[in-house]
Amino acid sequence: MKKVAVVGVGSTKFSGPQEKTEIELFAEAATDAIAESGLKPGDIKALFIGNALGDFDEGQGMLQAYAAENIGCRHVPANRYEGACASASMAIRDAFIWVASGYYDIVLAGGVERAAAMGTGLATRTFAMFSDARYEYPAGVTFPAVFAMLAHLYADKYQIPLPKLREQMARVSIQSYNHGSVNPKAQFFGKNAGMPVEKVLGSFVVCAPLTLHDCCPFSDGAAAVVLASDAIAKKLTKKPVYLTGVGQASSGPLVTQGDFLPRIRAREISAKQAYDMAGLKPADIDLCELHDCFSIASLI
Repeated sequence: MKKVAVVGVGSTKFSGPQEKTEIELFAEAATDAIAESGLKPGDIKALFIGNALGDFDEGQGMLQAYAAENIGCRHVPANRYEGACASASMAIRDAFIWVASGYYDIVLAGGVERAAAMGTGLATRTFAMFSDARYEYPAGVTFPAVFAMLAHLYADKYQIPLPKLREQMARVSIQSYNHGSVNPKAQFFGKNAGMPVEKVLGSFVVCAPLTLHDCCPFSDGAAAVVLASDAIAKKLTKKPVYLTGVGQASSGPLVTQGDFLPRIRAREISAKQAYDMAGLKPADIDLCELHDCFSIASLI
């Protein structure tokens, strides 16, 4: 495989409900990424976009084709990926593979959602569609319920008293708030820094043992990256940032994962794939950035 580098990045501000459509939000992020790379929209050979909710929050299907046209990448192949919270990660992985294969030398990838614009009720119901529709959702298995159950399983498996685990989870939330408070594009920029543990623990219960501050907010926003082959990247920048390992796996309903829970087997498989491709081990990593929709996810 050929080496693949990131040559441009872009991001909107993430916030509560925004007036811009998903196509407009993605265009904002994509335009910034293309501009940072020093390229033009016409240089992009293909578009890979992650979007899980567009059909439901805007009634807009086939988002990818309209997004490509909107940013000036007319008539390029455009694919949409739906994998709940991993939608944009899936898009970037496939974009990486296409460039690594040598088929394309410059592509654009990213993701966009308007979950906040949907409102809490509709967004929660829609995200619940990513649980098993036959057995899990009818039993009340929303995303908060999934991670609440995993928290109980985690406490039981590792023999951690639930009050102690709740405090550890609270410190995860505090860390996230502190990071977000200094990021101008974060939803809680300038807010919630230094939140005391007691405030996290004392917020109202969403799904025991998860409280409000254990749960991420719904957000509207978009982000994009331009990926390029090594040969192109070296012409654009003196310090290309290379993608050295990627991975992807899948799992079925929770009931089929009993041998592994509370650990998520698909996460372990995909992480190993990425480590193996990069030729690295966990001890080699200096910085880890996790998707932690609920505080317990970081610990798991």
